[in-house]
Amino acid sequence: MQKVLRFKLLSLLGIFFLLSASQAFAQGSVSGTVTDAETGEELIGVNVVLPSLNIGDATGSDGTYLLTDVPEGEYRIEARYVGFETVRRTITVEDGQETIVNFEMSAAVDELGEVIVTAFGVERESRSIGYSIQDVSAEDIGRAGSDNLLGALQGQVSGVQINQGGGGAGQGMQIFIRGFNSLDPTADNQPLFVVDGVPIDNSTTEASIGVRGMSNRAMDLSPNDIESISVLKSAPATALYGVRAANGAVIITTKKGEAGDIQVDFAHSISREDVINQPDYQDVYGPGFGFSSAPDGFWPAWGAPYSETPELTYYNNWENSMRTGIGINNSVSVSGGTENVTFYTSISNSNNRGILPNNDWDRTSIRVSGELFQGPLTVAASANYINSGGSRVPFINFMARLAYWNTSADVTDWRHEDGTMKSDSRDGRGSGRNPIYDAEINTYEDDVNRLIGNLRTSYEFADWLSLEYMLGIDTYSDERTDIEPGPRGLENEFVWSNVGGYRQEGRISSTDLSSNLAANINLDLTQDIGMSLRVGNDIFDRSSNTVRARGERFSASEFNHFSNAANISIYQRLSQRRLIGLYGDLNLDWNDVLYLNVTGRNDWTSTLPKDERSFFYPSVNLGYVFSDMIELPNWMTYGKFRASYAEVGKDAPPYSTQDVYVAPSIFPLDSQIGFTKGATINSSDLKPERTTSSELGFDLRFLNNRLGFDFTWYKANSKDMIIPVPVSNATGSSQFITNAGEIENRGIELSVRATPVETRDFQWNINSNFTRNRNEVVAIRDGVDAIFLGQISAYINNPFMQLIPGESYGAIWGTHYARYGADPESNTIDTSLPIIIGDDGFPVVESDPKIVGDATPDWTANLFNQFNYKSWDFSFNIDIVYGVDKYNKLDNWDAAFGHTTKTLNREDYVVFDGVLEDGSPNTQEVWLGQGVDPETGRNYGAGYHRNTYRVAVEESTEDASYVKLRSVALGYTLPQSVLENIPFTNIRAGVNANNILLWTPFSQYDPEAFVSSGSNLVGLVDLAYPGTRSLTFSLNFSF
Repeated sequence: MQKVLRFKLLSLLGIFFLLSASQAFAQGSVSGTVTDAETGEELIGVNVVLPSLNIGDATGSDGTYLLTDVPEGEYRIEARYVGFETVRRTITVEDGQETIVNFEMSAAVDELGEVIVTAFGVERESRSIGYSIQDVSAEDIGRAGSDNLLGALQGQVSGVQINQGGGGAGQGMQIFIRGFNSLDPTADNQPLFVVDGVPIDNSTTEASIGVRGMSNRAMDLSPNDIESISVLKSAPATALYGVRAANGAVIITTKKGEAGDIQVDFAHSISREDVINQPDYQDVYGPGFGFSSAPDGFWPAWGAPYSETPELTYYNNWENSMRTGIGINNSVSVSGGTENVTFYTSISNSNNRGILPNNDWDRTSIRVSGELFQGPLTVAASANYINSGGSRVPFINFMARLAYWNTSADVTDWRHEDGTMKSDSRDGRGSGRNPIYDAEINTYEDDVNRLIGNLRTSYEFADWLSLEYMLGIDTYSDERTDIEPGPRGLENEFVWSNVGGYRQEGRISSTDLSSNLAANINLDLTQDIGMSLRVGNDIFDRSSNTVRARGERFSASEFNHFSNAANISIYQRLSQRRLIGLYGDLNLDWNDVLYLNVTGRNDWTSTLPKDERSFFYPSVNLGYVFSDMIELPNWMTYGKFRASYAEVGKDAPPYSTQDVYVAPSIFPLDSQIGFTKGATINSSDLKPERTTSSELGFDLRFLNNRLGFDFTWYKANSKDMIIPVPVSNATGSSQFITNAGEIENRGIELSVRATPVETRDFQWNINSNFTRNRNEVVAIRDGVDAIFLGQISAYINNPFMQLIPGESYGAIWGTHYARYGADPESNTIDTSLPIIIGDDGFPVVESDPKIVGDATPDWTANLFNQFNYKSWDFSFNIDIVYGVDKYNKLDNWDAAFGHTTKTLNREDYVVFDGVLEDGSPNTQEVWLGQGVDPETGRNYGAGYHRNTYRVAVEESTEDASYVKLRSVALGYTLPQSVLENIPFTNIRAGVNANNILLWTPFSQYDPEAFVSSGSNLVGLVDLAYPGTRSLTFSLNFSF
């Protein structure tokens, strides 16, 4: 099939090039002068083109242009100039004649961003907005080449941090807007997602047993259906959405049909993936302990050198256990309509094979939408059905078993002839668990069926008054099956678990209903003052049902069915939340120069106590386009100042106001039902959280909009945060839900856009973003020392994250080296102080945990460059994250097992830098090896790497800063002159490479990795799914 596809592609490209060479000879000319409509001055460098022929010229110093060799006929001619409105005319060129066409061009003050989609899908001119907002276009989304629409936002928007947890097929992403906004360890800090006015679910629900890289639900959306994405970063922008948008909002607008001929668009891409980076593994030493070979023992790589054991062969199992990932995407859409009716329908399929065995993910999306225009009445509806899911690998277990695996055993030789597992011993009958066998045999699959739909109507009673209503639904069912086969009763069979095998099935069902009724008033109060007012009612209801059944201890082998299980347990959780809001949005403008926006919203929520269910929060923002009031130098085109203040409320999780009872796992017992009080003490005294936000900024543009700066300063304080705090075990509970904390985020954002070069055939555009965010835990309830976020299990001494006043949300805690002169009251280690060396000659590790790193970046930046030359386009995108720390569990484990080149110093004698307890310099020489030192006879036991290095969390907490070449894209679009001779309106071929280069001191696979996309433990990297790089070939055409 690949050969056939390659032949068709080459044939098609050959036809394109032949058609390119078959253009007819021209027979006329077009000339003229281009001037500024306001000043009458000639404009230099204006591009005057005939799009259908792909020919043009740039005006010279006298403002004139000349197009020669133009075939006889009727054409559309365009004059284009950065900072001015494009002017279009229709002309007729006659044989042998010169056609004179002069242009007068008017400045386009807001050329860089005319319309922005804001709350509830309302479109506003960007000049009228008094807060920071950024858009990502369909072109940007397509260029990113990601199955997850969050991938299209990486590096595109300032103040937004997006983390790719790993390279697994279907693995989710995290998005944080302006830092972390909640102290609740169970809160996801994720923004609200809205599609065509309908709030949708973007949660990530991990596997109940083991982390398997599940999808965030926004990944169900096909990027090919998206027209634009607006990111609302500040409280004023999101105030109208209420409590759901306390962490910001991502507003998604999908593609729609337009009046005109029916258009068919087809998109195809095929990609390959491999590991972007891997630790430096050593192939010098084999299995065993203390330089003695033991190929059937526990120790993977602490034995004798392979050069001394010719009977053993080294296998690079880390590389061999992984495969090349493949992705195939196809999408077709049909759109069109008349002045009264338009439609858009699409179907797309994405098929992905991951780099780990038995990991795949598929998505099929079918979308239908339409609009009816009948006088003052407009009716629009859309429905999007998605089926997604695949096979997930327990990648933490996979990577752990690779770490345990004997490097002299081939991990890919994983099964005996009878189907049982081969271990890493020479006879294959040992206890080492093969990670590939685990991935292939112990399966976990998910199957999601989802429907997102909306119905919107509006009626215009008069030019100044309209009424609109929207009803939306987002409902899905996520069915999961987890199977671990039981023993088969074969001789020498390795028994995988002590439960005799199990089957677990679960279903996560969720339905979001939203209703919005609004009246819109638009009036000119005076000749100079305009007003728009929107008042509305917003209703939101979410209900969910999680059911899980587990059967253990199969009686008959190879029959993994509930009816074959001796022990069956069932779990169910029901939840419902309802929110009702009334809101108002008032906009005033004076002469299109000074803009004032005031909003107010009152919410009634079902999750707070009766007396606290109703709460109000306002916002106000001001925009002043001073360039329209002040005479500016010729080199300055546009200037705007903006300021805003807002308050946003937030409610509690469902069922937080009264104690609940749960069924212990041992019930039913002898047919008796039993319940016990839950481990959490809930509170009837809760009140809503409240975030106050201030923002100042300016938008400056120069040189006819060829250079622009957008700067924002912001500060946000979230108070009365609803969080679980620890309580004494004597209460019979572990935590208490209460209003108990405050967190602050403050920072700056800078976006720079430039067009350094623009000629008739060539254009170079630059877009860069810079973000610096600082967050601090300001306060926690009296009597509570810290809020525990969570931990991961290291080989010894678990690192953890917790929140205490005065420290960053990203603080990483753990064991560390003792340092001479350290302040015992300080929470953070001081690496400038000398390490204390013990009497044994090794660094002293203190068990009292301190902050050993901070997962909050000092700053992030992005640089995007795009070059267009005639029909060719080329772009590249660089992401930079600086000053961020992460704990690297793989480094800790590899040190324990001797896998990496860090352990090659095991035969060295060293004197550690540091001082003795009395402050005198250390002069003790020690051996880094295991067992008995052959020179001194001293027994060093398990050696430095196991006794000291892996014990200190500080050692494996690394600088995770990075520079990543996020994407490189090259494309060719067939010229219009060629398309006129074939039945296509657009044909484009492209190649895209993602994550192809990475510079980082972090020794894990990818510094962007984290525990899971539903976790706040951003500073702790478990045995994560390796990050990947991809190469994608694409073909798009329309007719």
